[in-house]
Amino acid sequence: MTRGYVSAAALRDLLTQLTPRDLAVIRAVSELRFVSGSQLSRMFGDDQLSAASRARAMRRALKRLAALDCLVRLPRRIGGGRSGSDGGVFRLGLAGQRIAIERGWLSAARTRRSAVPGSLFIAHALDVAEVHVLLVEADRGGRLELLERSAEPACWRSFGGIGGSASSRLKPDSFVRFNAGEFEHSVFIEVDRGTEGSRTIQRKLGAYLAYHRLGIEQERFGVFPKVQWLAPTPSRVDFIEAEIEQLPGRGRELFGVAGLSDAVNTLLALD
Repeated sequence: MTRGYVSAAALRDLLTQLTPRDLAVIRAVSELRFVSGSQLSRMFGDDQLSAASRARAMRRALKRLAALDCLVRLPRRIGGGRSGSDGGVFRLGLAGQRIAIERGWLSAARTRRSAVPGSLFIAHALDVAEVHVLLVEADRGGRLELLERSAEPACWRSFGGIGGSASSRLKPDSFVRFNAGEFEHSVFIEVDRGTEGSRTIQRKLGAYLAYHRLGIEQERFGVFPKVQWLAPTPSRVDFIEAEIEQLPGRGRELFGVAGLSDAVNTLLALD
């Protein structure tokens, strides 16, 4: 197998070398785009091992997947301090892309070569991945039953334009559906990095209100998901809350804001 091309025969041979956990890791990276080694360890590490042993085992597994070109480790100058001590930050390699496309986890239109986005994009992707990791841990710990989780672009919603305009897309960072107690919850998640101004926040809020008015989600699923914003600091929570307060009427009820570190508790407290 070369670095520029993965033949069908090479792909078949590669698949014989991969374990179910390897495939689960590749699927998670294909869905989340950028994931740190420590996050992958928390999602897929052996719970029978200590945290340190689990991390070491995952580092070995990730090193092997990188050698097979299933994953690519980002240079530390790009991953930065967030890469941590558990193997850096990973995206799909060429072989990993081929596997993800064959399994239906990745659209061929989303394949990437050598280009790597900037540090702010990667930091946001890692924050989104952290929400998914926290949900997987909560499911494993019995705090909720995770029924569905998807990140962008799989969670995006396409709909016809209003008033004859072109087709539009609603672009949440994630969508999750879970059981907590007697209730099932559906939630769009917006992970805020504190970098967007009032105008951008209002535009995003308006997009959700417009989509809600169309009734597409309600007709298909019987409910419109809660839109939960997760912000990095208390001051940013206050800022987004103030933007939501400017919305008309009951539109404010669609939205909630909380700190990123309190994501699971916030979701469990939803009405």
